Amino acid sequence: MSQTSSDADYIAADYIAAEEQEQEQEQEQEQGQEQPAANDQQLKGCSKWCAWYQFQGCTMAKGYATLGVARGAVVMSNIFLSTSLIYLANEDAGCLDDETNEVIDDCNNRVYGQSPAALIANIAVFSGLLSAFFMPLVGAMVDYTPHRRAIGIWVAVVLLCLQTVQIATIAQTWFAMAVLQGIAGFLYQMQVLATYAYLPDIARHVGASIMVSFQATFTMCQFAAQALFLIVIIGLSYILNFEAVATGHLSQGINVVWSGLFFYFGWKLLPARPASHDIPVGKTLLTQSFVQVWQTTKVINKLYAHSLRWFLLAVVFAEAAANAFTVVAVVFLDDQIGMTPQEIGIFFLVTLVFTLPGSLMGAWVTRKTSPMISYQGSMLSLSITAIVGALILEEGAIAIVYVWGCFIGIFLGWFYPVENLAFSLLLPKGQEAEIAGFYVYCTQILGWLPPLIFSLLVEADIHQRYGIMAVQGFFAVAIGIIFLLPKWDVAVEEVMRQDKINAEIDDRKTNDNGGAAVDVSKNAEILEQPTEEEATSNAV
Repeated sequence: MSQTSSDADYIAADYIAAEEQEQEQEQEQEQGQEQPAANDQQLKGCSKWCAWYQFQGCTMAKGYATLGVARGAVVMSNIFLSTSLIYLANEDAGCLDDETNEVIDDCNNRVYGQSPAALIANIAVFSGLLSAFFMPLVGAMVDYTPHRRAIGIWVAVVLLCLQTVQIATIAQTWFAMAVLQGIAGFLYQMQVLATYAYLPDIARHVGASIMVSFQATFTMCQFAAQALFLIVIIGLSYILNFEAVATGHLSQGINVVWSGLFFYFGWKLLPARPASHDIPVGKTLLTQSFVQVWQTTKVINKLYAHSLRWFLLAVVFAEAAANAFTVVAVVFLDDQIGMTPQEIGIFFLVTLVFTLPGSLMGAWVTRKTSPMISYQGSMLSLSITAIVGALILEEGAIAIVYVWGCFIGIFLGWFYPVENLAFSLLLPKGQEAEIAGFYVYCTQILGWLPPLIFSLLVEADIHQRYGIMAVQGFFAVAIGIIFLLPKWDVAVEEVMRQDKINAEIDDRKTNDNGGAAVDVSKNAEILEQPTEEEATSNAV
């Protein structure tokens, strides 16, 4: 689910960035005017059940939705692979009962210098560190080069190769497969970034109003793929009476075929795109990737000190806690509750389904209060639910676990939409792509820390329920940071006021450049420079 949450963040960030590059927008609109006739022909030959997939003749939208179906299988397959790795790690450590093949309680044996229960958390730490250090570079490769499509294709190929190799996860290979899983997690984030870079192009092509309906369909496609994949694996493993390792083999095998087909057709539908920006003179791709992050940080800190600064800082901690839930939940349910892979799969299926009523409840709360109050409420509800479940759940309490999953799903379904809504309302005009990319980076930069804390507590032989409680502490930090914001109306007013200032500065810079395009990211520096009238007045 953590990777699913990253998808939600990318959707919000890249859709908001769709207002850039006005000249390209005009070209796309001219092309779009030629497509309705072809689209009508497609719809005539398509029954009602597939008409929704035509996306009004927008090929990029079809490719994007197809890739979402591929990613849905990749995300859910991680659940079954994780349970397989935990079982094999316990077996290698000598923590399995010879007669029942079940994990021995209070087994303190170690394997490769770590507790078997800490394995999945350590994989998440490794993957999170890779994302934190290299995601700016990947973003620069997508943004500053014309190789966006090539990056997406080759990352998909490498990811599929790793997934194929992981079908052979057995007692002799499990540790190598765990290392590959950490790399696969980072490759997944690269795949998401390359794919979501097409969202602004799609939005420019069809317009904002149509894009809203497209977004719902995109989300539905990935949601349906995740649910269907879980149902298939759970059903087949029950029928075939598979245990953890065999279920992992089944999941990886179906995932390779499933995601391979949809990755192929998805990237076949997406076109190559030119670079969005040029690398400044004297800068390399590597240096520019981190320079851009630093420059954006300074702009936000200076111009949006009472709004966007505190919100993005809260996002860093909130996303770290939310993304860690899948990691700690799989370990907790497997090791402490004693659930089978099939039962863990049902838990996540229940959680996935109940995000739908959660999103409706979140929308109602937001209308009655404000995005910030609703955002705090979602985090508080989610953290309390996680803590209560960790404290009361005992081994064998399967029915109660599923009830817990219902409430987790409701509050996750509340959390992500309201976070994306708040960000969209605080996003400065003219800086959509820059700030949106920074927002995505904020969702990843601290993702390694909660799993690390959980792992350290497990290694210290502290009960895993306290590890879950420690992870929820990141929500508490985020809630506290939100209190540093002024009232919601005041925060929005700061952004709107700066938008007007930026517009005036843009006019001044455009006049100075003879009508040439300008870079609004440097407005913080321009803001300090007096206008010609102000300079004359000061001289007088």
